[in-house]
Amino acid sequence: MTGTVPLARGQAARPAADAEQDRNPWLVLMVLCTAIFMLLLDTTIVNVAQREIQIGLGASLPQIQWVLDSYILTYAVLLLSLGRMGDVFGRKKLFVIGMAIFTAASALCGAASFIGESLGLSGVGVLIASRVLQGLGGAFMMPQTLSLITVVFPPEKRGGALGIWGGIVALGAVVGPIVGGLIVTDYAWEWIFLINVPVGIAAIWATRRIVPESVDPTASKRIDLPGLLLSGSGIFAVVYAAIEAPATGWTSPEFLGLVAVGAALLSAFVWWERRAADPMMKIELFAQRNFWVGNVIALAVAFGMLGIFFPMTLFLQGVLGFSPIRAGLTMTPMSLMIMVAAPLAGRLTDRIGARWILVTGLTLMTTGIFFIVSRISLQTDWVALLPALLITGTGMGLTFAPMTAATMKDVPTRIAGSASGILNTTRNVGQVLGIAVLGSVLSSRVGANAAAGLSTVVADAATRDRLVGLAQDSRFEEFGTALPEAQRAQLPAVYGAVQQAFVDSLHTTFLVGAAACAVALAVALLIRNPSRRQASAGERVPATTDPTAVSAPAD
Repeated sequence: MTGTVPLARGQAARPAADAEQDRNPWLVLMVLCTAIFMLLLDTTIVNVAQREIQIGLGASLPQIQWVLDSYILTYAVLLLSLGRMGDVFGRKKLFVIGMAIFTAASALCGAASFIGESLGLSGVGVLIASRVLQGLGGAFMMPQTLSLITVVFPPEKRGGALGIWGGIVALGAVVGPIVGGLIVTDYAWEWIFLINVPVGIAAIWATRRIVPESVDPTASKRIDLPGLLLSGSGIFAVVYAAIEAPATGWTSPEFLGLVAVGAALLSAFVWWERRAADPMMKIELFAQRNFWVGNVIALAVAFGMLGIFFPMTLFLQGVLGFSPIRAGLTMTPMSLMIMVAAPLAGRLTDRIGARWILVTGLTLMTTGIFFIVSRISLQTDWVALLPALLITGTGMGLTFAPMTAATMKDVPTRIAGSASGILNTTRNVGQVLGIAVLGSVLSSRVGANAAAGLSTVVADAATRDRLVGLAQDSRFEEFGTALPEAQRAQLPAVYGAVQQAFVDSLHTTFLVGAAACAVALAVALLIRNPSRRQASAGERVPATTDPTAVSAPAD
């Protein structure tokens, strides 16, 4: 049974609804992707500028780490709940609110030093608080994009649209270091945030003018407060544990305790959602094979692929001595291949289904990471990395697009926000775990390999331990001061030993990432190719905020 428009209300409501539906869906997609690209760019752009921020604000390494982690933590905790709230209160409305918060927070980030000096506060403290606000704005925005795309595109065109969205998500993660390198090479670090302000204002104006509003007409206006608190606190415990694990240890009581608390809270959340009258997370989504398989793939791919970008940046800049802009340009071929492959993969998904495109993409991605490992050495340059980056970028473009399309294609539009929140939360948690786990693997291997390499170079055990600690923190510029003056002549040999230790450690780290992508490849074989079908009236929710104007669409 499809959705119907009651006759009495339909005479008045239909013109407004028709006006909304007549809007060009590709124009809507362009507006949403522009805003989301800005959001994702800011997730990775800070990595390149962290050294300049540390110097500019006189911050410690733990403080700089929280400049990165405060955003990720806030963002991950709120994605799930705000996805469903978009279904209830209006997806466009929450998207605009989120963009306004994100834009204002970006201005505060850029003015953190000035605000700190004017009010007698710590500049880095102001920056961390502003990054929390950025994470809040991003959590409002991200799940609404997938919901709105699912609403404005009919099923037979949805794969192409979601493919472009998936490509933008992957591209934002890769291009961040490039843009960051361009900015911090010639301008103050504040511009990595201030550049968001004009883009955000323009995106708010375009969204209000172009993007239609939509809601779940069957949803009550009550907030599932127990579900919100249980999910938020459970995700917070797990993500915070992953962020702190490299410092506290993966077997420490702090880590194990937080994981146990998080698991208990999330179990209670699922129990509650099964019994709630209008749950925040729609459990019935997991009855769809493609939905749960897509989420497993998203977790594994984000862990394996996105978790290697930060170690690669450390290698290019810290070990090889590349400038930020040179390091960014070295990764450009990967970005270009994502831009080419993602839209193509989305359109092919509409025609032949997602399974074999996804399998091909994950095969290329896994192969590409192994290829990168084989090219990493102390003599590595952009030419040596080029073939591996082209293969990996093509694989990413062929993976993110059909993965998103397959996961969301058969989701009923009335609960698209809940589905989008789940997918984005899964992907974000995978990214956090990837950065934490792979970062921990890299640090531990650098420590062991550097200790072995320096044993024949530095005789003094205390000096050697100090150098190993600096190597684990990638503070290569402090080696000179760490060596006693009588041993300064050994500095070239020390650098050589530590650089080789980093290369050997990077091989191990990337192989762990490749293994995660191989797991995703195996799971991708479970994807079910849906039969092609035309849109029906029940598969699209008329873009109206009046819940009485439409009846519930069929699932």
